[in-house]
Amino acid sequence: MNALGEDGTRPDRRNFLARLAVPVLAAALLLAGLLLTMVPARTETVGWFAYAPLSQQPFPVQGLLLIGTEAWVGIAMISLGLLILAFWTGYLFGVRTRQPGSGQSPVPAR
Repeated sequence: MNALGEDGTRPDRRNFLARLAVPVLAAALLLAGLLLTMVPARTETVGWFAYAPLSQQPFPVQGLLLIGTEAWVGIAMISLGLLILAFWTGYLFGVRTRQPGSGQSPVPAR
C-alpha cells in the first residue's frame, strides 16, 4: 500500500489495450472475410468443342460453381479470425482458472 491507501493492483492501460486488440482484430478479419465472400462472382464463360454425333442441341452444364479469388481470400480470413478467437478464448480461460500466488495448477495431479 502506498500513502494514499492504494495497493497498486490497478490494471495497466497497455495490458488492457493489448487484450482488446486481439478480439477487435479477429472481429475485423471475420467481418472483412464475410464481406469478401458476399461479393458477387464474376460471370465466366466456359466453352469447349467436342464431337457429339447424335446431339442437335448444346450440352448445358448444371451446377457448375466457380469460386473466385475474392471468395477464397474471404474464406481464409474467416478461418484466421475464428482461429484467433479460439486461441484468445482458450488463453483467457487458462489465465482465469489458474490460481494466482500458488505455483500449482487448479487440477489436482493423479
